[in-house]
Amino acid sequence: MNRVASLLLLAVVALLASPARATAQPGVVKGIVTDTGGRPLENVEVLSISAKRSTRSGRDGRFTLARLPFGQQLIMARLPGYQPSERVIRMLDTASPELTFRLRRMVQALDTIRIVSHDGCAAYDITGFECRRRAGIGQFRGADELTALHSYFWADMFEGLPGLRRESARDSTIGQDWRVASTTGWRCLMEGWNGRHKTAADENIRPDQIVALEHFDSYEKVPAAYKRLAWPNGQDKPCALAMYWTRDFVEHEAKRRR
Repeated sequence: MNRVASLLLLAVVALLASPARATAQPGVVKGIVTDTGGRPLENVEVLSISAKRSTRSGRDGRFTLARLPFGQQLIMARLPGYQPSERVIRMLDTASPELTFRLRRMVQALDTIRIVSHDGCAAYDITGFECRRRAGIGQFRGADELTALHSYFWADMFEGLPGLRRESARDSTIGQDWRVASTTGWRCLMEGWNGRHKTAADENIRPDQIVALEHFDSYEKVPAAYKRLAWPNGQDKPCALAMYWTRDFVEHEAKRRR
């Protein structure tokens, strides 16, 4: 056997003998989805919002999501009747740790029901965002999730969230843009900025300056302090609401408290 063949044989043997290499699966995420009681959930859609790849959980609640690109990924698990859950992971050149999603069952709100469990959260401060997120009424994305999406168009920040659709729009900064419109309730969507109406300072804000967003897909879910924002002037029906929190506002409030 010549020297080149010997070296190739040694390389193959070393590769097969290395447990780390044998078990590593770059670009693969595995995990399990359960309800809050720990029971496995079947047929849950698990998707990478960033890479636009998806799979579904089996009867044991386990899933495998493959062929993901390296870098930061936003992974979502969603099933009708349950509150979607998201995780931010960083894909490296080795297998990623297993993910566990615990989905909370949602009670569908009727028009005659007013949800008030999150009304005690701060309305005009970013601390209220985390408070409402823990209450689980609405859809929420914080700084980590938004960073993982690498949003360029406005609608990119909402990618994967139900109850919304993309619409073509014009923007004074980039020209052609894509925004979102509601597909639920009265099919209208209003906006709030840092807990209030939009100001002149918010006119040219782009996605990279948004550090958190909230989406309430029906008026019944909108916090009491924001209901005025979800009811357009002169209109006899209310709308869904998207609330944006900007980096400048959050940093200014943090300095003011110090």
